[in-house]
Amino acid sequence: MQATAEILTQHGIRPSIQRTTVLRYLRGVKTHPTVDEIYQALLPENPSLSRTTVYNTLELLSENGLVLTLDFGEGFLRYDADCSPHCHFRCSCCGHVFDIMTAPPDCSAMLPKGFKLKGVQLSLSGTCAACSKTRYV
Repeated sequence: MQATAEILTQHGIRPSIQRTTVLRYLRGVKTHPTVDEIYQALLPENPSLSRTTVYNTLELLSENGLVLTLDFGEGFLRYDADCSPHCHFRCSCCGHVFDIMTAPPDCSAMLPKGFKLKGVQLSLSGTCAACSKTRYV
């Protein structure tokens, strides 16, 4: 796996301790955490870290294509360091978000002439396997 500081530098981002810590954390989890979840996870080892720093770092990483910003209409955003083409499934019972390793459809052909596609995010919702077993849905 490529070093986190090297990845930041390649994207023109100064690899501060906070930026490196946030990106390293995101690259190591598959839970699609929120700003607050990231902040709470990093705080014990980084007591000077603020929520604002985490938020600003995530904005910078997102703007530079290092993380995906996911909005499932929950009133907060989630983040994913896996920027490869894939879909997301959010369980409406437990709220967990899962990666579905199927590339989203190529929507370029649907665009009017002159439009340029920047990206596609496909989000699915329903009930995950664990909730389906334990709850009547």
